[in-house]
Amino acid sequence: MKNIFIRFSALSCCIVLATIACRKPVVTCAQTLRQRDLELETRVDSIAGISRGMSPETYRAVLEKLLAEENRLFAEVENCDFGKDLEAYNYWHRGRMKFPGKIRQELQRLEHDMGNR
Repeated sequence: MKNIFIRFSALSCCIVLATIACRKPVVTCAQTLRQRDLELETRVDSIAGISRGMSPETYRAVLEKLLAEENRLFAEVENCDFGKDLEAYNYWHRGRMKFPGKIRQELQRLEHDMGNR
């Protein structure tokens, strides 16, 4: 009887371990994209902070490079499978990609300021 209990316990542990090993990895494309977005926004903030020392043309060129990077990120978001992660899906499709971000706003502000000169 004790031998059967030990075998059953060992089998149960193997089943639990196999179930844990078969789980999906924790890092998803949504998490990776969100991290890249935060890094991009950090760079935009730091560049905006030193923009007073740049000429408007240089600042615009830097912003356009960042905008191209943001557009590549958005293209990757379109190809990401969010699965059941509704929060990540909503962040991108109902927020971040729908409204102009810091880069576009800064470019619009720069356009407006240069137009008023």
